[in-house]
Amino acid sequence: MPIAQKNWPLLRLTGIVLILSAILVAFAAWLWMTHLGSPPGSSSRGFPAGDPVGGTSSGDWPHLRGHRYDGVSEETGLVDSWPKEGPPVLWTREIGQGYSGFVVVDGKAYTQTQSLTGQSVLCLDAETGAEIWAHWYDWPWQPGSVYPGPFATPTYYQGKLYFAAPSGQVGCLDAATGREVWSLNVVKKFGGKGTEFGYASTPCVEGGEVILPVGGEDASIVALRAEDGTLLWNSGSDEASYCPAFPITFQGRRLIIGFLRNALMAIDFQSGQQLWRQQLSSNYDEHSAWPLYAEPNLWISFPFKAGSQLLRIDQHRDAMSARVVKVIPGLSNDIFSSVLVNGHVYGFDLQEFQAKAHRPSKGQFRCLEWSTGKVCWSTAEIGHANVLSADGKLLLFSDTGSLILARANPEHYEELARVQVLGGALCWTAPTLSRRRLFVRNQSQAACLYLGRPDDLRPDQLRTALSVTQIPKSKTADWISRVVPREREYPFDAPTRRELMLWFQLCTMGVFGSAAALAFLVHGLSRFRHLFPALVTQGVFWSSAFLFGLIGTSVFSEYWDTFVLTWPAALFVAYQVTTTVIAGIERQTERRKLRWLSRFVVLVFLGLCLGYYELCKMAGIVMGWTFLVGFLPASPFTLLVAWSQVKRKSFLVQLVCALLAFTVYFWSSGLFVGWKMGLAK
Repeated sequence: MPIAQKNWPLLRLTGIVLILSAILVAFAAWLWMTHLGSPPGSSSRGFPAGDPVGGTSSGDWPHLRGHRYDGVSEETGLVDSWPKEGPPVLWTREIGQGYSGFVVVDGKAYTQTQSLTGQSVLCLDAETGAEIWAHWYDWPWQPGSVYPGPFATPTYYQGKLYFAAPSGQVGCLDAATGREVWSLNVVKKFGGKGTEFGYASTPCVEGGEVILPVGGEDASIVALRAEDGTLLWNSGSDEASYCPAFPITFQGRRLIIGFLRNALMAIDFQSGQQLWRQQLSSNYDEHSAWPLYAEPNLWISFPFKAGSQLLRIDQHRDAMSARVVKVIPGLSNDIFSSVLVNGHVYGFDLQEFQAKAHRPSKGQFRCLEWSTGKVCWSTAEIGHANVLSADGKLLLFSDTGSLILARANPEHYEELARVQVLGGALCWTAPTLSRRRLFVRNQSQAACLYLGRPDDLRPDQLRTALSVTQIPKSKTADWISRVVPREREYPFDAPTRRELMLWFQLCTMGVFGSAAALAFLVHGLSRFRHLFPALVTQGVFWSSAFLFGLIGTSVFSEYWDTFVLTWPAALFVAYQVTTTVIAGIERQTERRKLRWLSRFVVLVFLGLCLGYYELCKMAGIVMGWTFLVGFLPASPFTLLVAWSQVKRKSFLVQLVCALLAFTVYFWSSGLFVGWKMGLAK
């Protein structure tokens, strides 16, 4: 037989393994490109008379935070309670991915969403939920990531709708038809920085200006002409964050507050002149929660258990400044903003370093005194919840989909009613109140609930209204907390060398060591060859190693009281078994039909990789996907393992080769995640 023909199965096998590894690396590279970021009294005093967001009436909700950018509604006539089945549900519909809220004007509800075909601005009939128009503006944003879809909420202003996409694209649409008026990418145009996780700033539109934090050189904040998107002014050079521009009025002068990555600044609304700047931090930081304002004091809340600060704005002749008058440790806001009602702040104090996307976040909902920061009351009964205020009440929409009605009472927590509205996905979108209709959504559904007296509805609306129990709810994956009993505090950070070493030791000694011990036990019984052939010994080792790798994350994390990741061991076993099966089939050159089996095995393995990625996503193990990149450098060693098995070398030789292959696989993946995070900073 010619040498080339003799070596053809080996060459074919090598090619298949390399192609399979390259596919996985390409998949991991795509994930890399889409995971560069970590993840995003009434305060109406001091505002001028009239409507800052033009062309709307008092019953409309034209901006994410309402007419006054404060989350406080002037509506009255809300019920004081509702029956066990909840308030009437006027409509519910599938809405798609995204964290964008609703704005409601003149009977139309607007939001942003995405499907597999792309991102869109939706216009719905506020009474029925029927689609009026949809405007496609971009391809999907990280559809398979932990935080998919658009983050910002559109803003209505004088018959136009202004939106922002995670890529930095900002546009203006005709609110009646959805026709595009203008569009540009502010991140690219101005060299924006600070929003690598995805641009999330809801446009601030008033006085004919669209004001946006961008974070570029000489463009921390920019103002565009609302009519055509041309630049009016640009100011500052600090990197941006996720909090939108916040307009306030100080001594009759309209200012823009920029709550940026490392600084707080005030800019003149008309000219863009920077009036004062306060340094907040120097390293990585992010700010998403809206400030609160009651002239002359400004309240800002930080994430990462950093508390809040109360600042006083002062005017000294021609100079304006801001100074910290109170440091308030009792309220740390991350992605949910607080409200100011009758001299008291109501909001959720996040008591962990980062809000979690796979389970309710830990903390207390609190009421604090505005002027002193004194905690009036705290409760764990509400959970992590968005809050808005109306009619002397608090409307609380928790991240588990519960709607809670409470009294805005600084003396004690007074709950009036509660009902589970949405389920199956965390609800991070702020609710919207318009004409006693509350609009809520999560990553799959939207619903409109009527919070006035049911008798005020038209007979046909009352007849067709649903109860909350009739809203379709998917099953919540609460089993994740049992599968992963411990968590990393910073899931977006690369694992430390100490973490990687612990994981590696437990994978090798705990997973493969236990599997080897069980296999050697079977091997010791090999004298009864009719019961335990060598093939069974190998099967016991690889199957038990796969099983131990799956359950090791739960068992070791619980025992060591820290997060331990052993799933890569199970993933490696699947890869090695796939390589071995292909090697065995490729040697059978005369049995070509078996090659369809090898293709099937490859498809099963790719399905396992996808399942691993989805499991990591559900469990909040954000950087776990990097263990998909180690297969390519480990492929020569997995071929060595396959060769030792096909040639029926001793089990000890096979075990040594397998540990060598896993070592290369594990550390090439672990070092990659550290290198990748170094480039992302």
